[in-house]
Amino acid sequence: MCATASRIRALALAAALCVGAAAWAGPPVGRQAPDFALPTVEGSTVRLADLRGRPVVLNFWAFWCDTWKAEMPHLRRLAEHRRELGFEIIAVSVDGARLHTYKAREPGGAPFPVALDHGGAVSRAYGVTKVPTVLVLDAQGRVRYRASGYPGNQPILTALRRWASP
Repeated sequence: MCATASRIRALALAAALCVGAAAWAGPPVGRQAPDFALPTVEGSTVRLADLRGRPVVLNFWAFWCDTWKAEMPHLRRLAEHRRELGFEIIAVSVDGARLHTYKAREPGGAPFPVALDHGGAVSRAYGVTKVPTVLVLDAQGRVRYRASGYPGNQPILTALRRWASP
């Protein structure tokens, strides 16, 4: 019964994401981002609060949406700029379905946490209505950039360069 309820919640979230049904757009640019703690595919926990003091790129995606396969090389290249700009990346899967596909395709894992938003609470708190959705948070945890669809690394790097300074 519990597995069935989880599947129903995941399907409802997937349907909402596909049609953009949610009216809540999440925290607007300039506002504080909601804190969260999520399990990762590696079995640890990633906490947004632990990253305070550094800009953070949040990339919401879904394993059922094959765009994550095309995004991964871009995110890996983006991660190469972390030392230079002092930021972190968290990829948040809104579903966790097809996790086996991710693990088979990325056997060494990613150079950043890949978190699992089972139940969709974090995705709802951020107003994610489509995947992928990318946000850049400044070092104080305020939303400074938001894009629906993967915008490419250049707009993300531009936002990071602007907000990486105190």
